[in-house]
Amino acid sequence: MANFAGNSLFTSAISGLNANYILLLNGADGLTLDSILNPDSDTIRYTVNQTFRSYLMTNFNNIDMDGDGKITTDDLSNYASRLKSQGMTYNELAQLSANGSGSMSSLLDTVLSNFNEIDTNHDGRVTQGEINAFRINKEIKQVKEEYPRIDPTKMSIFYETDAAQKTSSSDSKDDSNSKVFG
Repeated sequence: MANFAGNSLFTSAISGLNANYILLLNGADGLTLDSILNPDSDTIRYTVNQTFRSYLMTNFNNIDMDGDGKITTDDLSNYASRLKSQGMTYNELAQLSANGSGSMSSLLDTVLSNFNEIDTNHDGRVTQGEINAFRINKEIKQVKEEYPRIDPTKMSIFYETDAAQKTSSSDSKDDSNSKVFG
């Protein structure tokens, strides 16, 4: 099973959010919707992930928490903290992790393909805890399948009886040892 933990996936998604934000920001005091739609330079226009820009445009009002028409670093930091604590929707995970590292793609694929199973409280969001619990449950299931439970009713344990001990003690000088056979 791939090594996956919710922390690494959320960290990857949020670092992608921050990295693309910094590229778009390009020294400005904040991002306006216009600066997201029309970046200042071709370098920024082609460097910043289009999926991320689309995400920013769609969620602009949610990220601009103070409603001043700009996404500032404080707005983004607060938004990232909220995502981390409240979890992410299927679309948020897919969009924010679209430009993530290759090592996260296996984890992301696993989480997205098992999203409904991972979302145990069915709120439409997965949290780090839910992802970690899913991983642990999968590992437990794998161990149970790999090492099926031994049914003690199908086992037998033989103890040497007193009569057998007396017979063997007459044959042997050391009768203080009792024998257990399994």
